[in-house]
Amino acid sequence: MRRNHRLYSIGFKLAIHLAILFFAFISTNCAPSKEGNEGNEGEKFTEKEATTVEFTHADVTYVGDISGEGYSDGWVIKLYTDMEIDDYGNLIGPGVAMQLALNGYPKSDQTPDIDFLVGTYHAQSNTGDFAPYTFVYGYIDYLDLPTGRIYRPDATFYAPIAEGETSAEMEADLIDDGIINIIRFADGSCRIEGTVVGKQCRKRNFKWEGVMEPRSEVVQKVPNSTITSSLNLTSSTQALFRDKVDSFYLGDESYRTILIFLAEEKIYFDWGNPKGTGEILRIELLVPWSTDITTDGIPAGNYPMMVRNADSSIDKDNIVPFRSVPGLPNCFTVPYWSGAWYVRYADSVWSESYARLDSGSVTVERGSNGSHRFICNFGDCSSPSFNITADVTLTKENITIY
Repeated sequence: MRRNHRLYSIGFKLAIHLAILFFAFISTNCAPSKEGNEGNEGEKFTEKEATTVEFTHADVTYVGDISGEGYSDGWVIKLYTDMEIDDYGNLIGPGVAMQLALNGYPKSDQTPDIDFLVGTYHAQSNTGDFAPYTFVYGYIDYLDLPTGRIYRPDATFYAPIAEGETSAEMEADLIDDGIINIIRFADGSCRIEGTVVGKQCRKRNFKWEGVMEPRSEVVQKVPNSTITSSLNLTSSTQALFRDKVDSFYLGDESYRTILIFLAEEKIYFDWGNPKGTGEILRIELLVPWSTDITTDGIPAGNYPMMVRNADSSIDKDNIVPFRSVPGLPNCFTVPYWSGAWYVRYADSVWSESYARLDSGSVTVERGSNGSHRFICNFGDCSSPSFNITADVTLTKENITIY
């Protein structure tokens, strides 16, 4: 669930307009009448009394460390009342289905353990919050099929299924507030209970008791760093600069992203991408919008690395000039490859030595003859982290502007 800075400016303006229309509607349709709490038709509003749904079935799935950062482990719990199931695996109403998407306490060996699931869960503080003991907001996802696009609820939701309907047709209340408790008893059985509220503004009380039999759907992850010791890179002889302009799509001309490759002699560039055999250091620096790398080069200064959120996004307030961009997790190919990386190439492909860099800084010094000195002090994403350092001075003749 990653923030999309590409849509930030448009989305923000749209949200403001929608908010104005919404509150205008509220003021004209939902304001109290002169009779006190009577509505426009003279009828008093009566909130429906919340009842507790007792679920009889629980499917528990452990999905592990989705972010790759060891921050929390994902769990998905599907609760439902007694219902028949059709040939496609859909529940047949009448009944109630509910799904909980939980961020549990992280477990290093990535195996399901109910003790790491037990606890009290609150709603995320925002869509980028994947802290342990939070549940993920409900949202609508879609699946593209040859017969058309199918929309369906995902993450945390509550869905009554009417008689004659199936779970493929259910209209879900997308949950975004409340509290969920998971308790384990001495005999090994568990209780899941809570009170939640969603987009329909209805209080939902629920409960389930029984023995959990979690299954694991942990996907084997490709490591983001394979180095086993710190490295000092001393043989870079050339660089490529590429202007990526507004790479975060903020649309406010507040910064400019410059991609830099520091490379060994046997590396060459094809359409702005490294090929050949040797080591490269990939760097992205944010510079003032007015910078023209063709005439100005890279502005001198210190560029500390920004910090990514648990969902790999970067807060807009941190996207400012004189910052460097950390490597984007789990993205190894163009055009998705992004941020700071160290890679040793062998015949134009990645060898077994590479590292995503997510801490540290770059200092740029400029010479009177147009030369650039890059002093790099990075830490990779391993725990504990290994250092990648470099001190490279290049003349104008050794720099390619792409």
